[in-house]
Amino acid sequence: MKAVSSDDFFGNFSALSALKTKAQKDPETALKDVAQQFESIFINMLLKNMRASNESIGSGLFSSAQTKQYQDMMDSQMSQTLARSGGIGISEALIRQYEGKGSAAASSHDDTDLLTRISNQDLVRVQALAQKASTEFVQAVQKEMAEKTSLEAAKDNLSGATPVAGVAAEVKPSARSVAFDSPESFVQTLWPHAQEAAEKLGVNPKAILAQAALETGWGKYPIAKEDGSASFNLFGIKADSRWQGDRAVVNTLEYRDGIAKQEKAAFRAYDSFSQSFNDYADFLTTSDRYKEALQAGKDASSFAASLQKGGYATDPKYSDKINHILSSKWFESL
Repeated sequence: MKAVSSDDFFGNFSALSALKTKAQKDPETALKDVAQQFESIFINMLLKNMRASNESIGSGLFSSAQTKQYQDMMDSQMSQTLARSGGIGISEALIRQYEGKGSAAASSHDDTDLLTRISNQDLVRVQALAQKASTEFVQAVQKEMAEKTSLEAAKDNLSGATPVAGVAAEVKPSARSVAFDSPESFVQTLWPHAQEAAEKLGVNPKAILAQAALETGWGKYPIAKEDGSASFNLFGIKADSRWQGDRAVVNTLEYRDGIAKQEKAAFRAYDSFSQSFNDYADFLTTSDRYKEALQAGKDASSFAASLQKGGYATDPKYSDKINHILSSKWFESL
């Protein structure tokens, strides 16, 4: 394993000060270092965003304040190393732009001003700039993927059977296009559906919505069909021999004898979130395994425990994770 030099070490807090001096004395040489530093922070912010998305659906088995601290240290060092070894192209783009190789030429005086402005910022402001850039980058990629998927779906429909005269070809929404961007929007949009399903089942609607949040990561990771279109499956209900409708075959994490394993499974697919809630209610009421859960009434915690006892999921911490979501701030006002 290659040793990490002091310049490459993420904890070298004097590196930013050294850049200030280098930017004033030799801006041409400092340009690469400044670009790599910015890319390092950008990559680190991307990693933080991904970690935060996982944390929103509950803590892992070995999660703790200590492991999170070391995880943050590892992410910081990995970001630094990736940026130094080529990164994802941001530093090269910055260098091309400010060396005059982009669409507009930049003078050496402009380069010096750029370096001075960046190097004179404190670390918090540089991190804020990188965080904003990384967030905009992720949103742009997601939007582009959603538009591309919708366009491909439209092309597939148009290249298939000839549509009936006067009837437009149906373009199914992509899984990305129906994903939720925050827990707030997830709760606000699906709460009425949860209330309707809860009325049919005679249980607490919070428990139903919390289970949907767990199964989909607050709606950020919906199950997609092979063509990228949305399955609208909010509860991870599999498509067994009883299911005659559409389905989505994806990789899923199952626990066998307490050991997590990746498996490929078929899940039920619907035309809307409303259909998903309706089928969830039918699924529970037509199975003897969940009679105890339906007797929990308004006790959301008891409902979750009975679901797990009935074998709804193989995750041994399934009910604990639902309770964790129930205690989150997004459920306090419901």
